[in-house]
Amino acid sequence: MDDVVRFCAIDDHDIILFAVEAMAAKEPDLEYCGGATDARRALALIQETEPDLVLLDLRLGTRNSFPLCEELSERVPGTAVLMFTAFANEDLLQGAIHAGAVGYLLKDTSTSALPHALRTAKAEGAYFDPRVVNASLIGSRRGKDHSPLTDRELAILRLVADGADNHQIAEALQFSVHTIKLNIAQMLKRFGVRRRAELVKVLMERQLLT
Repeated sequence: MDDVVRFCAIDDHDIILFAVEAMAAKEPDLEYCGGATDARRALALIQETEPDLVLLDLRLGTRNSFPLCEELSERVPGTAVLMFTAFANEDLLQGAIHAGAVGYLLKDTSTSALPHALRTAKAEGAYFDPRVVNASLIGSRRGKDHSPLTDRELAILRLVADGADNHQIAEALQFSVHTIKLNIAQMLKRFGVRRRAELVKVLMERQLLT
């Protein structure tokens, strides 16, 4: 059924996996497809079940999960990754975005709020914990919106300016559609505009896009 959200959870703490599974059991439109505690098992599980979403712990053991996120985006492009972490850190948020994640969710989110996050991520293609987004926007107001754009952002914006849609941009740049949508959404928020055309106009006026 299209209205059912199928998801996996990847976390090196079993108690988190148990809690997420118990939460899903109470929600008729959430289907828990399984959990894993390390990258190898995670990749096998997700390739086998092909869920809509993955809740991915930002740290598995002593390493961050960005390489796994990138690998999942390449191998299972139909599955979107939400980073699930205790750290409300803007640099980690940007790292997650660059790795291909379509969302960032704090672990202290109550289990009653988690279903909303999962439903929103599937329906809208992205979900960011408001607390993390607010911190990012505060940073922008302090001048980060004047920082140079990344090569990826510039490439996306040039294609946007040429009239390309998300699928065309994803195909041209060899990224998932989720990644393109997420990058554009983040730039819209960063520069305080609502439409893609407005974003291009603002960046041209600031001579950040030529």
